[in-house]
Amino acid sequence: MWWLEDPVPPENHDVQRGVTQHTTTPIAAGENVYRKHGHRRLLEEQAVDIVAPDLPKVGGMRETRKIADMADTYYVPVAMHNVASPVATMAAAHVATAIPNSLAVEFHSYQLGWWDDLYEGDSMIEEGYIPVPEEPGLGITLDMDAVEAHMVDGETLFDEQ
Repeated sequence: MWWLEDPVPPENHDVQRGVTQHTTTPIAAGENVYRKHGHRRLLEEQAVDIVAPDLPKVGGMRETRKIADMADTYYVPVAMHNVASPVATMAAAHVATAIPNSLAVEFHSYQLGWWDDLYEGDSMIEEGYIPVPEEPGLGITLDMDAVEAHMVDGETLFDEQ
């Protein structure tokens, strides 16, 4: 097993620290912890072996980078939690490429048969890896027709307002 993720609710920090310090199984947490300030105590008190920020939840690419930099200070690797859109997945891959303590970018959306339809071009993931483009921007173009086709009833596209 690579790690056990979020064995304790995020608000129960003392138990989180105890679980981490009393097992040899690597413990990851952070997907429901917000901003770098929320991750600070986890890192300072060695309450995680792996920090797992969720890029859209923690405050975006810059805040995720700040969390990764703080984690690096404590020699803690980063495994990006990711159950997000193609845009957030590519953003997480960009951050992971830019940090020295990157371990993995989690990916669960393969379970949606239409996830790859949401963007133009070939599959984002090739043999378990996400090639990160070197050109400016994230390197992904949404297929707005596919996005619209899979929206929640009652929602509108942001370009239709």
